[in-house]
Amino acid sequence: MAKRPNRKQKRPLAAGAGRPAEQARRRPRKDVPLAPRTVRRTALLVGLLAPVLILALLGVATNPDHQAPATILAVLVLMAAVVGLMLIRSTGWVVWPAVLLGVLLLVIPTAALRAQLLDHRGVDTRVVVTSAHSGKDRMGKVSWTCGIRRADGGPLPHGTVGGTGCSGGSVGRTLTVLADPDGWAPPATLDEDLSFRAAGVYVAGAVAVLWAALTFGAARRTLGRR
Repeated sequence: MAKRPNRKQKRPLAAGAGRPAEQARRRPRKDVPLAPRTVRRTALLVGLLAPVLILALLGVATNPDHQAPATILAVLVLMAAVVGLMLIRSTGWVVWPAVLLGVLLLVIPTAALRAQLLDHRGVDTRVVVTSAHSGKDRMGKVSWTCGIRRADGGPLPHGTVGGTGCSGGSVGRTLTVLADPDGWAPPATLDEDLSFRAAGVYVAGAVAVLWAALTFGAARRTLGRR
């Protein structure tokens, strides 16, 4: 009995036909460097526009009514600026100093600008403490926040205050606070050293200058290697 041919058996190649060459493995694609004009434009956006926009947003954040959305937008701008800096200079040590300067640029301005506003145009205002609330930080330190209203019954925007004059036994007492006549910045007690806190504006300006210097230095090194 004849054997049936195995259909799965590979047929022999025709004469003169060779086996197809194996496809070469694809090499990982290297990062395409930015054009010099793109590097310069990105450096201008990251080094100049980003810190100015962050400071402007944190200036808006001095008003407690706008603090949350303005701060979130400032964080997003900083993240975009860090990404832009990484595009300018993807290698080296520039990222970590940029992150440190960015954190300082987010933390300092709001409290410093509030202190500047109250230091320049704040007026002594008699208020009555209406409530007191306590809270503990991670170190176990107790801090108090008091609700206040004007003693003459007039409107007082952002009627909360903290400090040494606020405690659990302060409810019903009359205090003198420093209040913004326009109602933009929240009031502050007279025992707060506003002049020291207001000096943070100059520190924030110095941080912005360092950020710009770091960005333009990274762009210069990137362009110099070409």
